[in-house]
Amino acid sequence: MELYLDTANVAEVERLARIFPIAGVTTNPSIIAASKESIWEVLPRLQKAIGDEAFCLLRP
Repeated sequence: MELYLDTANVAEVERLARIFPIAGVTTNPSIIAASKESIWEVLPRLQKAIGDEAFCLLRP
């Protein structure tokens, strides 16, 4: 079983990645907008939080 998080909250991803083997993160424009951060700031930070081998996906 693979665990994916559906969020744009980088702190949440960092915290959970220390506890669970996160396979990746998904998010969407509504979640990004609710975070009040730019998508161009959030996506690289999410990728860094989950590591180079994990998957980060923005879905419509």
